[in-house]
Parts: sequence; C-alpha cells; structure tokens
Amino acid sequence: MKKLIHSKPNVLIKCNASLAEGPIWNHHTRELTFVDILKKNIFIYKGKKRIKKFKSREMISNFLPTKNNCWISCGKDKVFKINIDNNKIFYKKLISIKHKKDNRFNDASIDSEGRLWASTMDEKEVSKSGNLFFFKKINSPKKLLGNFIIGNGIDWSPCKKKLYFVASDKRKIYIFNYEKRAGKISKKKIFARIPSHNGKPDGLCVDSKGFVWVACWDGGCIIRFKINGEIDQIIKLPISRPTSICFGGKNLNTLFITSAKKINKFNKTEKNSGNIFFIKTNVKGIKTNFYR
Repeated sequence: MKKLIHSKPNVLIKCNASLAEGPIWNHHTRELTFVDILKKNIFIYKGKKRIKKFKSREMISNFLPTKNNCWISCGKDKVFKINIDNNKIFYKKLISIKHKKDNRFNDASIDSEGRLWASTMDEKEVSKSGNLFFFKKINSPKKLLGNFIIGNGIDWSPCKKKLYFVASDKRKIYIFNYEKRAGKISKKKIFARIPSHNGKPDGLCVDSKGFVWVACWDGGCIIRFKINGEIDQIIKLPISRPTSICFGGKNLNTLFITSAKKINKFNKTEKNSGNIFFIKTNVKGIKTNFYR
C-alpha cells in the first residue's frame, strides 16, 4: 500500500460560514455543494469565479444530488426535494418526522442503491435522543440506531459490505456489516475511538482503498484510519473546527473540508474558521451516489 502524500491545507472558498457542513462533489456537473446550517445558506461552487449562494427559507443540514438534476435535503424535522430555477429555490416536502422538540436532522448520505440515510441530533447537546434513519422508501423511514446525542457522518466501504457511522458525543466511529439490497446493518462494532486531544469525530468519508477519513471538531485535524481501525495519518489544519470532508476534483484526489466559525473567550474569531479548505492527495475518493 503506497504511503499517503498530501499538500498543505489551503483556503478554497472564503465564505465566512457559521456552520458549513455536508460537502458533496458532483462528478457529473463538477460542482462542490455545501450548506451553512445556521445561516440557512446553500453554496454551489464551480471554480473561484463561479460560486453561487442561495438563501434557504428552511434550515437544512445537507444538500444531496438526485438523478434528475435536483437535490434532496433534510431540515429540522422534514425531508425536501429542492429545485433551483432562475436563482429561485422551490421546495417539495416529501415527509415529516416526529422526533423530540430539540432534535433536528444532521448529516446524511445516499447509498449505492439511491436511498437516503440520515442521522439526527439533540440541538442542545444534552439528551441521548439522536437516531440513525434509513429511508428504503421515502415515506417509511426505519430507525436503526439510537442512544447517542449527536449522530454524524455516514459512508460505506468500496465493496459496499461495511457501513461506517459516527456518534460524535461518544467519540466513536462504528462499523456494521451491510447488506446492500435490503439496506440491513448488523454486527455493530467500534471501528475507532478518537483520542480526547483530537476533539470529536464529525463528518467522514471513505477513499477508494477503504481507508476512513474523519474531520475532528475542536481537534483541528483530519484523521485517516487504516481498514483495521488503526490511525494511519493525522493531518493538522489551521482551524479548530473542521466539520466534514469529501473527495472531489477532476481526478477525485482533492479532499474538500468544511469548517465552523470559532469565537474565543475574548470575542475574537479564529482566522479562516468557517471557510472551505482543500488538500491535494495521491489517493482517490469514491464517486458520490445520487438519490433515485
């Protein structure tokens, strides 16, 4: 296995987000999309001079591509289909979820069969009311996992036989056996624990060799794990709160990193926090899946 080589992290987009999340690389359109959850903004990036920002009427925590050139997104307690036409956003509510008052949807992913998976969290970060939902059919979600405060990143191994899931408050990444056709998970195990000095795991992605990458909130780093759960490499970042990551670019070897704004006790904003970063690597990611 060749050793990971990567560039220095650099700022890609100065967007000054409060909570940038959910980066997705659309290899068909060659666009990077992400959201600012707290400011209700959607970003579509196609190069330094071609970035569009849209104000959403809804708080949405993710923005995932579909096969018919629109998007699917999760709000506080709803799932929407979103179209953008003439710079206007059109929403179609697909389903509402009944969960606790302070809960909201958080991270989400689309599996290779084109189905939605989404995690939830307690906004006050107190109650273990977070869940992992699987939408085999959009109008009949199934609750697969619970008993955590913040559900986060979701991704699959290249062979599609393993599913990875982050419980941020527990500082754990879980691994499951995954049956692709049924969308069934089983044999839950702890894949990795994040050391306390590295912060809490947030969004994650898997590269084409099966290594698992995770953004570490308040750890100021990205950790790459080997397939056996051992730490392969830690990439230090110039900001404290990376939130999520994805591979993209022409050759799928650029790691895009979203981040959150951090204000210290002296009411000063950490430099470049809330911006989007990129790292060039010698490994490739996996093409994104599209909602069916």
